Amino acid sequence: MSETVVPDNRELVFGELIDCHLPMMRRVVFRILGNTGDTDDVIQQALLKAWTKFDRCEKPDRISGWVCRIACNEAYDLLRRRKREVAIFENRLAADVPAPGHAREVTEAIEAAMSSLPEYLHSALNLTIFEGLSTNEAADLLGCGPATLYWRVHKARKILGKQLKELLK
Repeated sequence: MSETVVPDNRELVFGELIDCHLPMMRRVVFRILGNTGDTDDVIQQALLKAWTKFDRCEKPDRISGWVCRIACNEAYDLLRRRKREVAIFENRLAADVPAPGHAREVTEAIEAAMSSLPEYLHSALNLTIFEGLSTNEAADLLGCGPATLYWRVHKARKILGKQLKELLK
């Protein structure tokens, strides 16, 4: 996709961005929010914000990362505004196929541990583990360097390991 942004090709660039990157952005935001209704709302807000601030994009060759970062920020803003992490956790469980016995307990414990992580650690783990992005892609989306991303993933795994230690025995 050609991502050189000039006023004359804004619609073309935006159309290509949506065609190429919308599914990935939806998955990333869904993993943050846990429900499709909120995900769709946040993606729409993020795309609208990116459209209106299109001329402020500092790195036109990385517009997809810029818009994805806007979407992640919008998702976290929604979580902060609503302060409803418990409800999001319940929605995630309701969307999943109920797991039998111990497997359900494990799933619930992992979800609870993941939701307790600070945003910057949750995002790092989400992008690298669940989305399978390369280190450079994830670091670019998060606005940090690869070494910082490695540290964040390591720290998140360490925290999760401590929280889930008893369960994993």
